[in-house]
Amino acid sequence: MIKKLRIKFIFIHTLLTLCILLIVFGALSYYVEKSVARKQTNELHRLAGEPGKTPPPDGGDTDMPDETRYITPYFSLEYLQDGTLEAVGNEGFKPADEKEQMTLYMRVMTEQEEDGVLKDYGLRYYRTRTPTGYKIYFAGTHGSRVIIRYMLIAFGLLELLSFAATVPLSRWEVRPVERAWNQQKQFVADASHELKTPLTVIISNAELLQQPGYDEAQRRIFGENILAMSRQMRTLLDDLLQLARLDNVKNTADSRVLNYSALVEECLLPFEPLFFERGLQHEEEIEKDVYVYGHDATLRQCVEILLDNAQKHSAPGTVKLRLTSSGRYAALTVENPSTEMNEKECRKVFMRFYRRDEARSPSGSYGLGLPIAQGIVLRHHGKINCCWDNGVIRFTVLLPLAQ
Repeated sequence: MIKKLRIKFIFIHTLLTLCILLIVFGALSYYVEKSVARKQTNELHRLAGEPGKTPPPDGGDTDMPDETRYITPYFSLEYLQDGTLEAVGNEGFKPADEKEQMTLYMRVMTEQEEDGVLKDYGLRYYRTRTPTGYKIYFAGTHGSRVIIRYMLIAFGLLELLSFAATVPLSRWEVRPVERAWNQQKQFVADASHELKTPLTVIISNAELLQQPGYDEAQRRIFGENILAMSRQMRTLLDDLLQLARLDNVKNTADSRVLNYSALVEECLLPFEPLFFERGLQHEEEIEKDVYVYGHDATLRQCVEILLDNAQKHSAPGTVKLRLTSSGRYAALTVENPSTEMNEKECRKVFMRFYRRDEARSPSGSYGLGLPIAQGIVLRHHGKINCCWDNGVIRFTVLLPLAQ
């Protein structure tokens, strides 16, 4: 799938670049063609208006204006009184054969317009009347074609360079998609694994209930096992549904200005007995009247997840909670003693189903709490990070203060 996506990206990018270059090339070609044509026409008119100042055949210096010298090469044909056809040109640019000169002269004389282009000869002409007849000035039109040809080569090279750059660029472009795809596959595999264990217990105990030979006490144990596993599955499914909602919903429903200080204090109270049961000390430093804009229930859940994570995974010592306002943010910090964690492990704690010991035991912890907390914080336009320092793991949540 990723390979097909890369090929599609390269094809679309190359096609889009080609279309843009063709449009630019067409516009520039049209401009060059018209610009050269207008310049040549004006210069032919000037040559006809100043016949005494035409450049000599040897290309010598004259007092001719710089604008007139633009046409190079050029030549003229004039029918003289003695019945001969005089051909004058610079840089050898004139038909050498007298028959060809006459054919060219008669061809222009049959044209209705005084100036125009002989496409089959690649010449632009201007016909003017003289006391003895007509004089025709010619300039080659190949100059614009040369410019357009070089432009075509340049645009072709640009397209090749664009294609060459698109190939490595496609790898960089699809990398987030590839990462998301791999995470999705891992998520499905982990969810399936987590659901498989309680389902196996439920099916096994249900089969035992159907078999004869078990007394009432044993059947009650089977029923309790089924109920316990069912509750664990419901908890897991609720967490998965909440993650899905956090991923898909951009705006926080029922948001309002909250007293974040009071909310944090209320969340801390139920955890004080839990800290005591586990033999943990706890300290809190909560600044008064810190207000944020958000959803009450989800922000409570975020604080509870952090406190629950601290009491479950803390080494002996003190759990500290701190809430302060700094600048534009309210900073909530929860820290507890922990074994050493490197930076990579600190990033992994926000991955779904990640647990440091990788133990898949039916303890009710599925490694979804911190990802849910991260989703809640991001949904409130905040930031959450984890770091380990000097034997302490610290989670910090930054939420914008209410204006």
